[in-house]
Amino acid sequence: KRVAFSSTNFENILTWETEADLPPGTVFDVQYKQYGEKSWLNKQECQSITQPFCNLTRETENFTEPYYARVRA
Repeated sequence: KRVAFSSTNFENILTWETEADLPPGTVFDVQYKQYGEKSWLNKQECQSITQPFCNLTRETENFTEPYYARVRA
């Protein structure tokens, strides 16, 4: 819940909150897309991760374009 981009010094980090009673072994998958695109793209380095953040700087380099991202547990 509360998925959001945090941008500092041209680094774009996607963060999210987890539930307190998250079952052990829960992993997250991150996807992103540029505004107007139909297909979601997997962030390969952020598949089956356990930490509640993902660096999407490379994927969101063009700061003049809007981007979307989503997380699945």
